[in-house]
Amino acid sequence: MNYRKLMEPYFYQMGIALQKFVAINSVYDETTRTKEMPFGKGVNEALRYAGYLGERFGFKVDYCDGYATELTLGNKGKLIGIYAHSDVVPISGEWKHDPFDCVLEEDGNYYGRGTSDDKGPLIAALYAVKALNDNGLLNDVTIRFVIGGDEERGSGCLEHYFEVMHKPYPDYGFTPDSDFPVIYGEKGIINFYSKVKVNAPEVLSFKGGVVFNAVCESMEVRVKNPKELAKFLDSKNVKYKLEGDVLTFLGKTAHGSTPEAGINAGLIGLSMLGEFYDIPEFKKIGDDLDNNGKKFGGYYHTELLGDTTYCVGILEYKDGELTIVTNFRHPEGVDPKEVVKAFDAHLGLKSELGEHSPHLLMDPNSELVKTLVDAYRKETGDMTPPFTIGGGTYAKHAKNTLAFGAMFPGTISTMHEPNERFSKHDFELSAIIYARAIHALAKLK
Repeated sequence: MNYRKLMEPYFYQMGIALQKFVAINSVYDETTRTKEMPFGKGVNEALRYAGYLGERFGFKVDYCDGYATELTLGNKGKLIGIYAHSDVVPISGEWKHDPFDCVLEEDGNYYGRGTSDDKGPLIAALYAVKALNDNGLLNDVTIRFVIGGDEERGSGCLEHYFEVMHKPYPDYGFTPDSDFPVIYGEKGIINFYSKVKVNAPEVLSFKGGVVFNAVCESMEVRVKNPKELAKFLDSKNVKYKLEGDVLTFLGKTAHGSTPEAGINAGLIGLSMLGEFYDIPEFKKIGDDLDNNGKKFGGYYHTELLGDTTYCVGILEYKDGELTIVTNFRHPEGVDPKEVVKAFDAHLGLKSELGEHSPHLLMDPNSELVKTLVDAYRKETGDMTPPFTIGGGTYAKHAKNTLAFGAMFPGTISTMHEPNERFSKHDFELSAIIYARAIHALAKLK
């Protein structure tokens, strides 16, 4: 079966669908939440667009109380589930153009928020199913797409889908929201919400970061003598900008699972404010809240899931109180309660733990892993082995499910970053791989 030949007639339609999908600002919006739109107007519009495509393609559509859009094709045989998300993280940093104007540029990349996380991979997988169905290749099987609306804030959408609506788990499933060839393990994830009273009379306030699961890219600071602070920062070669009485520390964002890939403006700001104004609490946190926990006794490592990571996503200081949100990711065998004890004891903080997403590990020799890897290798010739990641995907919520693409080995991730992009080549190749993989899963006994 030539899956490239199968998919080629759909490539143009895929591109148009992606551009229309990305044009929808589907960032969670508290101000427009209703019972029917639990994640706000923009996310609801994106879920409805997914339903519109599903209806056109012949799927049965269920909008699942506004939490997700379920698209079902067929009603017999094994259930194959595909889980993707329509929501995106907020905009941060400087973009070459409107982040919700999906542009295919001369370099061969689609640019826009959500192109790679997760609207592009979602569209690729959806059109793969359409192509298979149009050609009569999905007999005696049920295909079910579930497109969630709250993955970026903790996957409350799938929790509602499975725990409240009691929807069935798949016999085989994947989520196109990570890396190729296949992810068979994911770290546990939990947030620390930390506070401490700090006497800092020269510092009026500061606020940095937009989401907990991305490195704080900038932090706006109001102090009594910003020009003197700026001179000090010049002597330290620290990046900042000064506009009126507002000084902004500048860094580089990165996904919460890879904080080492970013430059945390908030932690740099804490360290510099602590040094300049002699505020030991700021200085210690800024210096010792590192990416892997080695400086404060919070480092753990296992052979399967690797190192602990700590991503400071949000910082705020007002009315004499410092608040920090840290996104913590850990391998198997780590107790977050013990970690936060060491965290607080060393850094002088008082922290509360958010909801815990436990780690995931599946046998790399399982039938699901082998089938997905085989599909990837036959279309690419690449023999990269399956691996584990620090990211958390829908695979943790949907049983018998693994993350499968759509980022290829060697690709630089721009998820959660300015100028997020998805190459046209990878977009189309991922659709080919998904077509082969879904067809293979459908044929499994």
